Amino acid sequence: MKKVVVLGGGIGGAFAAARLAKALAERADITLVDREGTHHFPPSYPWLVMGWRTPEQLTRPLSRLKAKGVRLRQEDVTAIDPNDRKVVTRSGKIDYDYLLVALGAQLDPATIPGFSAAYHPYDLPGAVRLGRALREFRGGRIAIGISRLPFKCPAAPYETALLMDYSLRRRGLRDRTEIEFFTPEPHPVPAAGEAIGKQVERLMGQRGIPVRTRREIDHIDEGSKLVQFKGGAQARFDLLVAVPPHTTCPAVRNSDLVKGDPWIPVDRYTMRTGYDDVYAVGDVTKIPTPSGNVPALPKAGVFAERQARVAVENIAAGILGGEGVRWDGNGLCFLESGRGRAGMVRGDFFGEAGPAIRMRRPGRLWHWTKVLTEKRWLSMLFR
Repeated sequence: MKKVVVLGGGIGGAFAAARLAKALAERADITLVDREGTHHFPPSYPWLVMGWRTPEQLTRPLSRLKAKGVRLRQEDVTAIDPNDRKVVTRSGKIDYDYLLVALGAQLDPATIPGFSAAYHPYDLPGAVRLGRALREFRGGRIAIGISRLPFKCPAAPYETALLMDYSLRRRGLRDRTEIEFFTPEPHPVPAAGEAIGKQVERLMGQRGIPVRTRREIDHIDEGSKLVQFKGGAQARFDLLVAVPPHTTCPAVRNSDLVKGDPWIPVDRYTMRTGYDDVYAVGDVTKIPTPSGNVPALPKAGVFAERQARVAVENIAAGILGGEGVRWDGNGLCFLESGRGRAGMVRGDFFGEAGPAIRMRRPGRLWHWTKVLTEKRWLSMLFR
């Protein structure tokens, strides 16, 4: 019996544990380690902000995972030792033959002075808090955007801005509100290419939301309600919504899996790290694109799922024999715009000449496709 350990019960980790259980049946001892013991579905957090979902609808106990034989350990991972093939938790050590790291990104707001003045939808408590602030808002200036790069779910900040605009229009408050979007990116969603970025910027402009690019937050003055950007630009706010800086957990940052930055480098096609028996998927990874037009593949749930498929197949091949598989770099994401409509971005992010991506304009079809994706995911994985 080979020992397979999966770290993290998010989109990549939960999916991997379930697939490993099916692929390996009684040929492996599979352990899933997660600090909370709860699975979250972050792609729907913007809907939670709008009041269209409740926290209970977007979470599931990992004990209800459809994965016969998977041992769940609700523990905090404190160290990863790929040389000794051990994972350390607060209650002891776990040996492994194969390890899949899916510990995700960790929010790091303390690295920006004054960030406590900001709201965000990037974890469950944050989305609940932002939803409450939006309901209480009665007009004024909203500054919304991205504080630092990289961050997960590249469409989410733009989606949140569009949905907030929609909410304010429905409440008759949009005429009393200015919304300004800021980002350190050269254009929106750069991983999808400049043409897609221009489409997103036009969509924002049609809603009266100017996009200020190449603006990275230096600090926030809560008393004067002022965002100070590096280089001298400023933005006033009555309500500030900002993506917090991202990093990885200390167990990852302090391990030999990383090389000079917080993220785990992996082979873009196999999800293998620098250690043959260790794989990593999802937001915890750093995956350079072949063209080099963007620093790395964006962090998104759809990629976590597809990377987990590949990692599972390669782990199974290592245990059962046979050929592994390679990921093709294809992915998609949705961009909710309100009024029951969403855009859809889809294509090949691994093109040698750059990403080959297409954006479908907002429509009801893509909104309902996203709704069905949420339902499919939760019903597929959980009892």
